[in-house]
Amino acid sequence: MKKICTVLLLLMAFFGCATISAEQNTSIDLSFSISWTFGCYKETTFANISQDFLSPRFQFDTKIYSGNFMHKITLDYFSCKPDSVMTSGSVVYKNFDPISGETYYEGFKSNLSFHRIRLQYDLAYRAVENGKLDFYVGGNVACNAFLQFENYPSITGLFSVGPTCAINYQINERNSVSIMGSLPLLGYGVRPPYAGCDAQLMKYAEEDFLKIFTLGKFLSIHNYQSIFLDFSYKVKANDWFSLGMGFDFEYSRIAEPEERPFYYVNGNFKTFGTFSF
Repeated sequence: MKKICTVLLLLMAFFGCATISAEQNTSIDLSFSISWTFGCYKETTFANISQDFLSPRFQFDTKIYSGNFMHKITLDYFSCKPDSVMTSGSVVYKNFDPISGETYYEGFKSNLSFHRIRLQYDLAYRAVENGKLDFYVGGNVACNAFLQFENYPSITGLFSVGPTCAINYQINERNSVSIMGSLPLLGYGVRPPYAGCDAQLMKYAEEDFLKIFTLGKFLSIHNYQSIFLDFSYKVKANDWFSLGMGFDFEYSRIAEPEERPFYYVNGNFKTFGTFSF
């Protein structure tokens, strides 16, 4: 835990250096989007079956432009009822009554639910400024949670750092497009190797919730691969409000434990409104 705290303090010190120059002009964009998200995931600690989903999605992000620096904070959430061979029908299985000693058949219908939460901070420096085109390079800190609930929960919680790049292109006075991409290089994750909670995790949850993070493992590109891409088109209605639409793509693979990986592929069509200050 001391190593994690040291890394966090160094990151905060690095990101704080970008905000020292107070004399530079600062602008703020606040955006809220409502969208339809589609894709699939496979939680092999629960079942080796792909679960499809189609669901509304909500995202809030803030962009702060200060001199040559761009700060972006993103909060993203959606929940859904996945569709698969497991959830589309009932399953009849053979059970055993230990009291009577007889076997019987019982029907079961899955009531699976899935939740996705993402909190990410990006800091990028404008390396190229060429008239209408701005090119940013930097880094990101992200917290991701993939939560599946059935009779037992399947929980994946991740903290990661990695590079970020962004392109802003001003087509004309009212229209602009932007492309942003990020991926993790190093991380730390908590992911039980099976559905449900073991005794140690439940004990820590009762004593001190933060102790749960000591049950995780360090991640790198050998066991955690992910990429996030964002494409947006924006039309300025006036000096303080804009409307836009876009598309996001995300792919993740978490192979911890190695024999039971988690897969996630997601596309997202969005519409958004932006307030500028």
